[in-house]
Amino acid sequence: MGSLDLLRQEIASFPETKDLQVSDSDVITVVQYIDLKKAYNPKDPTQKFEPVLITEPFVTIEYRVSEAYLKNEIEQGKQKKLDTSYHNDYLINAKLADFQLFNDERREALEVSKKFIESCQPNTFVRGMYFHGKYRTGKTYLLSAIANALIEKNISVVFAYFPDLVRNIKNAFSDNSLEIKVKQLKSCGVLILDDVGGEYMTAWFRDEIFGPILQYRLTVGLPVLISSNYKMTDLHRVFAEAKDGVDEVKAMRIMMRIRELTKEIKLSEKSYDAI
Repeated sequence: MGSLDLLRQEIASFPETKDLQVSDSDVITVVQYIDLKKAYNPKDPTQKFEPVLITEPFVTIEYRVSEAYLKNEIEQGKQKKLDTSYHNDYLINAKLADFQLFNDERREALEVSKKFIESCQPNTFVRGMYFHGKYRTGKTYLLSAIANALIEKNISVVFAYFPDLVRNIKNAFSDNSLEIKVKQLKSCGVLILDDVGGEYMTAWFRDEIFGPILQYRLTVGLPVLISSNYKMTDLHRVFAEAKDGVDEVKAMRIMMRIRELTKEIKLSEKSYDAI
């Protein structure tokens, strides 16, 4: 059996080309295509180009950008809209559809979350939510799901675990990044603060960092989402008892801004441990 016959056998055994009528002059091209196609993995986003066999008006091989590569580029673009550098426990796969509904307060939390996402548009103020409840009631999961939905709408999000944010801002003096970080927190499309009150803050952070960030976002109409173990009335006492002493007036100003920016939603009846 000659080499041409062997090549034709290979063409006949490949599902995509088995019924293709190939002239002798095109056999080499078709076999080259088969080799390329066998090496191509349609699920691999690092393989930018997919080989495609063109038979009309003549046989040739073209290269088209693969769907996996395009999808990955889109996903990477979305992720650039989400800054989680202050949150190690952000849940990348969280979805509103998977938020467990085992009581009425969770159904309400899901409903207001959906309405917020639907209403959230660039340059349009939408009042955010203040989720409060004990540990493992799904606050971080719900905030992660909201963040994932927002970046699908091309809205920039900073998702911060508040205790880590406090520590990070304190350390920003050493690398001269304080101004850049505060500017980002002020101006991002949606600011999500998880576990507010989870760490005592100094009066300096409360008055010079947190207060101005909230005031700026309230003034220009940029949404804020917050979770906390504390009800708003209890969080006021936390802010008033900063390490540098009690300051009821300044704590009250912070709480006034939070109340204007967010609606209080309870997530406290039952935790996942009790299911």
